[in-house]
Amino acid sequence: MKRDSQLALARQLRGYLDTRSTALAPAVHHNPIASYSDPARARLERERLFLQQPIFMGLSQRLPAAGDYLTEEVAGVPVLLARGRDGALGAFANICRHRGAPVATGCGHAKSFSCPYHGWTYALDGALAGIPDAGSFPGIDKATHGLRRLPVAERHGMMFVRLTPDAGEAIDVDAHLGELADEFAAYRFDTAHFFSTETMSPAINWKFGIDTFLESYHLPALHRDTVAPLILGNTAACDLYGDHARVTMVRPGAEAWNRTPEAGWDVLKNIVPIYRLFPNSIVVFQSDHVETWRILPGEAPDRCTVEFSLYTPEPAMTDKARAYWKKNHDLAIAALWR
Repeated sequence: MKRDSQLALARQLRGYLDTRSTALAPAVHHNPIASYSDPARARLERERLFLQQPIFMGLSQRLPAAGDYLTEEVAGVPVLLARGRDGALGAFANICRHRGAPVATGCGHAKSFSCPYHGWTYALDGALAGIPDAGSFPGIDKATHGLRRLPVAERHGMMFVRLTPDAGEAIDVDAHLGELADEFAAYRFDTAHFFSTETMSPAINWKFGIDTFLESYHLPALHRDTVAPLILGNTAACDLYGDHARVTMVRPGAEAWNRTPEAGWDVLKNIVPIYRLFPNSIVVFQSDHVETWRILPGEAPDRCTVEFSLYTPEPAMTDKARAYWKKNHDLAIAALWR
């Protein structure tokens, strides 16, 4: 976030602190229960929110080196992300072109991918590299039988995928982010270092997971033993950017702004900018590290998958550093459950 944006936000939050108020909607909104429980709506959400537009897949440093890969099912689509030998990011349907088995599982490092069913192999760029007993398949053109590509793009150290192969043009990340593009560029996410990830399956609708990041009203009650001492309750600024949003919470240290000239304000140390990337992702800037929360719909409306990842400003090379970042990881996970 640029310095002028930091100061404008700090002034707004200082006003809320002085008046003991917060950003409010024009009126109370009543959300129908069906928004979280109706199976027909859940099917429409998958089709309209997830299959046709760019989906945030994490920071680029999740896959820093050639051969790094990860697999994930996103709204029913099996996805394989892989860093090619040339450094380019590729996205594919994780489905062998022979009989449909996944060619990779989990995450890690590989030189190629091999189907466990019949051993068809694929290069890091998705090209079909080998067919056991190829003579049994006369006429197969390897050039047209690689893994099915999915549109993918990287920008500002962030990865995006579209889950439908033929759904429109290539992904324009800056157009997708709109006014947030410059803000994310200023954070230099491309210099972050991946530290950890954890996946959970709470029995909630996926939108409940998003909702909890969009207000600080619940902190004193729900999170009194975890993050409540670190973030002030029911004090936040809200800014909308098309389909995306930024909710900025404030730390207790911000109360010192009243005693310090603006030029001396350490804004980023005393705020928590939380970005909601439509439809299902949260990016949290925590002053000394970055957290991403990707919340995916489950098979039923009351099920979802939550993927948490933590990125650090430099590699955790010592026991002290690893212990510090592990403590931050554990605090974030603890806040999810209490």
